[in-house]
Amino acid sequence: EWLSKNHHLCEIIVPGDVKNNNKSKRPRTDSPNTEIENGKQRKKKDRGKRVPCPIDPSHFIFESAIARHVLVCPAVKERQEVAGKDYYSEGINLGGFGSMGSLCQECPDESSVRDLEKAKKLACSILRVFHRIFLTSDGSVCMMDELDGNENSSKLSDQELQNITEKEIYDALSEVDLSQVEEGISGVTPSLSSTEVHDNEPGAKHVKSSGRLTHAIAKHRIKAGGPRHLRQIASILGHVRQLGLISTNISSDGKNPLIVEMGAGRGMTGLVVAGATGASLGNNIDVDPSPRVNLHLVERSGTRGKAETKIRAAEGKHSKEDCLRLDLVDVTRVKCDLAHVNMSTALPSQLRSNSSKTVVVAKHLCGAGTDIALKSLRGIRTIDGCIMATCCHGLCSWSEYVGRDCFLRLFCSELGSLSIFGEKEFNLLKRWTSASVLEDSHISEAGSRTSTDENETKEEHYTENAEEEKGRFPSIFTVVKDLGLACGGKGLGRACQRLIDFGRCEYMRNDLFAPDSSSDDKCFNVSILHYVSRDVTPQNALLLASRN
Repeated sequence: EWLSKNHHLCEIIVPGDVKNNNKSKRPRTDSPNTEIENGKQRKKKDRGKRVPCPIDPSHFIFESAIARHVLVCPAVKERQEVAGKDYYSEGINLGGFGSMGSLCQECPDESSVRDLEKAKKLACSILRVFHRIFLTSDGSVCMMDELDGNENSSKLSDQELQNITEKEIYDALSEVDLSQVEEGISGVTPSLSSTEVHDNEPGAKHVKSSGRLTHAIAKHRIKAGGPRHLRQIASILGHVRQLGLISTNISSDGKNPLIVEMGAGRGMTGLVVAGATGASLGNNIDVDPSPRVNLHLVERSGTRGKAETKIRAAEGKHSKEDCLRLDLVDVTRVKCDLAHVNMSTALPSQLRSNSSKTVVVAKHLCGAGTDIALKSLRGIRTIDGCIMATCCHGLCSWSEYVGRDCFLRLFCSELGSLSIFGEKEFNLLKRWTSASVLEDSHISEAGSRTSTDENETKEEHYTENAEEEKGRFPSIFTVVKDLGLACGGKGLGRACQRLIDFGRCEYMRNDLFAPDSSSDDKCFNVSILHYVSRDVTPQNALLLASRN
């Protein structure tokens, strides 16, 4: 039959009662090993399996095309562009801080690390050190200078060690959730239940209890990641405000506040903190020059839905009642890996010297990323506060850890009772941190932590490949069972997490933010707490440092 519309004959044989079939005949490809070329069916070429790109493992290529692909891979051009920036300095923030501990020839060999008896000795040492630091009689956290010379005063017996419970370990840190304060909800604990705020605005559905911050985020269509992430951001903002790091008055010399987010991703945490700072200055909008908030985002890779888009869209959309003033925010993105960014260059000196407040924030900067971010801040003396939510302790690295000196003093003492401590012992300790996350994940799978928010970003906590590492290290649950520890694997894992964070606090207190004797710098208050409950996220520790 002639198809007048397509000017050719129909090649498909159809039943007699069907007319005017406008589809042309096409060869069938029933076999996955065939493909179509010039209208003909032929067997596919075997190009091998797909493997990660050797330059940028985030995308995959055929094994047979590697030699050709590396010449045209877009990641090569991106890396060349980044390497040409003034702030790029290869490996400037790598190496951690402190002594590496016992040398390889002095360390126990692989078989001794697998030895269950040595693992049990390390577990007992972890609990003794944790008890001395966090489970003090007055409820405060002991600092390193308080431990020196007083190591035997509270050394536990084996029976006391066994009786430490998981609840005692968790409650050793106070829980201060300030999300309801930022939401403006008095006397009500914010729930995780979903609530529609604005039906006609995408991204505004299924957010946490409808407070002022929730409505502001919905208004600006900020992708906070769902109710759990929104609650974490709100609590972080509350702690920034409580520490007095949000400027409320315009500086007489025209200085503007500076917010820096490390490992920013889309930059939503820094955006909310900068927007809240802008709102606190909004009443002075008629002052000449008008106040501005400088936001710097440091992130190694590009992403969609960035903070820059929300700031551009906020122009002219504000009122005096807004708790977020994005129209007063000037944003700069530093696209570079934290390991190679020279922050003294990335933050222009004139910008740092003209800042009324300089605040550094980070939310769930995974594993060694937190250590690298802390080390990148050295040499910047104008920082007024640093707030970092830690995450993924199983991805920490002894070579990048900034608390090595602290660990050596803790474990290679009469309190820790270990003769040596080095990379192999740290690898076992960091591996055990995953027990807390794994057990909480099992609770989630059972249904007690399920979320009704289909738009919520899934929070992942990465640990080392269990199959790859299987058999190399003693299981934490085997160690706990043999020792008869009441805290279980979950409690011991959480104790390991807190000790890693304690080492970071000591680095901030004694090295990063230590006052220079030749200057008038003031001392920093450094602390650690739970900023949300563990039903929001099992990784709920927050490191805080602020100038006195």
